[in-house]
Amino acid sequence: MQRAVGRPPAVSVSAATAALGQDLLGQEGLQLLAGVLESLPMAVAVRRVGPGCPVAAANDRFRLWLDSLSAAGGPDGASLTDEVTSLVTTAVRTGRSQHLQGLQLAAAGEAEGELPDAAACDVSVHPLRDTHGRVAHVVQAVRDVAAQPGTEEGSPDGEGVSSLRLRLDRMMALDKLKSDFMNLTTHELRSPLAIVYGYLSMMESGMLGELSGELREAVGSSIQSVELMMQLVTELVEMARLDETRLDPTREPVDLAGVVTEVAVRVESSERHHLRLDVGASPAPVLGDRGQLLRVFANLVDNAIKYSPDGGEIGIRMRRLGRQVAVDIIDQGVGIAPADMDRLFTRFGRIVTSATEGIGGTGLGLYLCRELVRRLGGDVTATSTEGRGSTFRVRLPAVPGTARTRLAS
Repeated sequence: MQRAVGRPPAVSVSAATAALGQDLLGQEGLQLLAGVLESLPMAVAVRRVGPGCPVAAANDRFRLWLDSLSAAGGPDGASLTDEVTSLVTTAVRTGRSQHLQGLQLAAAGEAEGELPDAAACDVSVHPLRDTHGRVAHVVQAVRDVAAQPGTEEGSPDGEGVSSLRLRLDRMMALDKLKSDFMNLTTHELRSPLAIVYGYLSMMESGMLGELSGELREAVGSSIQSVELMMQLVTELVEMARLDETRLDPTREPVDLAGVVTEVAVRVESSERHHLRLDVGASPAPVLGDRGQLLRVFANLVDNAIKYSPDGGEIGIRMRRLGRQVAVDIIDQGVGIAPADMDRLFTRFGRIVTSATEGIGGTGLGLYLCRELVRRLGGDVTATSTEGRGSTFRVRLPAVPGTARTRLAS
């Protein structure tokens, strides 16, 4: 692999294109931008400058390429991901286009060299500057090495292009089949689970007759199991909705202080935990969807309670940070080891240790929280010390034009 600085021949981004990108990256233009990217014959994404450079918009080809990058197999998978991440951060830091040539991905579980048509590609990252001349976004493009201008079908290189296109088409078809199956299965499970839950609740309340102590205990245990199943189904439905890349979340002014205060009541219902709430004295309107924000903060607060089995203080602190509003959820729980932090926000990335093996969960909650917040233009990050607790920070865009008074920290 070779890295070259400057504008590569594979993709060019003109000043007019950059200006168009700035217009499209407004909150109302993300859906239009996603449609434009979907029409391109290569994998393309627009990433915001910030922690982790989150993807603001991307086409299906880019998402599938990311999946193949993370599944490259063995230690090479991690090194390839680090190389691409370094490319993005270098483009942001220097403000100059970056190019990585000859990135080769073998199929997961296969040794490099066993696949004569292993996918090879060039990765380009181009900075986009805002009206103040600062790098606010980058465009990341991935092009098959064989798909260079002048390649003809029927030549050896043309056969490679056909093979890669066929493989990509199959991956996209399988991905759609998976999403369709997920939607069908989860929706069909909801009705019978609701019926079972209803009858069990009637039994527990005594509406269907008095229960013996042993039977009441069995019913209570069954209700907990059904509730866990219903939570899993709900999270799978949410994940399937997020997979719809053209889904445009609602953005309207929401008083975040009210949302946080409403969710904080969950801590007060716990006998082993006590709450320290600081939302400041000023309103904190953000752009988002109230229902989604309630789910995000309820999940994070429940997570803090669940992973603090010995009790202690749970702090919820809100403050204004420039054009964003930040909310910290702080616990004194089991914490997370540094080696496990990379899996924290991944799908089904539940971290099981000796301290957490008795704590139930699906491994989807944190993934859904971060994806929902990112689609609203914010992000969720975490810091943690094993054995001493964790802090999860949610950052959301404030409503433009509101007062920028910094709340108490």
